[in-house]
Amino acid sequence: MISQLEAVSLIESEFPQLTRLYKRSALTNDVYKSIRRLLDFSREAVSDYNLNLSRKCFSLAKTLLSQGDAVIKTAIEKSFIYSFSSFAKQNEAERKRLKFFMPDDFYNIFLTRIGTSDLMKGSADLSSEVDLKGIKLRVVTKKDHIFARQIIEEMHSSAIHRGCGISRRSPLSIIRKMVEGKAIIAVTSQNEWVGFSYIETYENDQFVSNSGLIVSPAYRRCGVAKAIKKRIFDLSRSLYPNAKIFSITTGAAVMKMNTELGFEPVTYNKITKAQKFWQGCKSCVNYQTLLAKDCKNCFCTAMLYTPD
Repeated sequence: MISQLEAVSLIESEFPQLTRLYKRSALTNDVYKSIRRLLDFSREAVSDYNLNLSRKCFSLAKTLLSQGDAVIKTAIEKSFIYSFSSFAKQNEAERKRLKFFMPDDFYNIFLTRIGTSDLMKGSADLSSEVDLKGIKLRVVTKKDHIFARQIIEEMHSSAIHRGCGISRRSPLSIIRKMVEGKAIIAVTSQNEWVGFSYIETYENDQFVSNSGLIVSPAYRRCGVAKAIKKRIFDLSRSLYPNAKIFSITTGAAVMKMNTELGFEPVTYNKITKAQKFWQGCKSCVNYQTLLAKDCKNCFCTAMLYTPD
């Protein structure tokens, strides 16, 4: 059994940065204070999408909960578990984030302590799969973060090949969409990545774009892109039923898919004016043309779906 003094020493040895952060107020022998600071450190790791650090924090918390004395267990339950309870009840995106960063075994402990009814209240079931000749299309899960780097590398390579260029995404930006459940992924029965697309929102969710549509070269020209396009469109309509969904593209295939979904060509002033969106065009070879026209026209065609 881990004693209170041993618990404080264990936290200090596992996270020496805590000692540096609180050098004006040492952890001393107060196990409640030590665990509270570990909690603050854990919450910061989750907020910053730091997967390795957050899991290390949770792992230590689980060890203290299972092997600590009665005082340590009470401290973990009161300051650690119940604090994350309020964190998880904020909204669906935060629930998905917490489940993504907590190790499965500790998440089960978390659910056992606080129950699942409040957490699941009002959450939509978007977990169904679509099978396309052995390729499964579904909403992303926490396990899909292993594909993040492969996805961004294929996006970048494809943009270079097309000669249009897009802003290079980071693995973190893709993982965030996975955590929030705002993406569709296609995988084989052997769990090999096939395709991907995600949702981006602008102007307080008034506008939605279905971005980053990419398919692995080995699975192109077999209907995967069209299936993902339809699936991400349905997910957008489900999550943001009142939003206008837009797309800008030079690709005839994408224009055709958009038309089949009910999109119509529009001028640029009909879509979002958010700078965050237009900054995504910076690496395009036509970006200077876009700037010269004050983001009111370029070589891409803007298309818009307006809900009834």
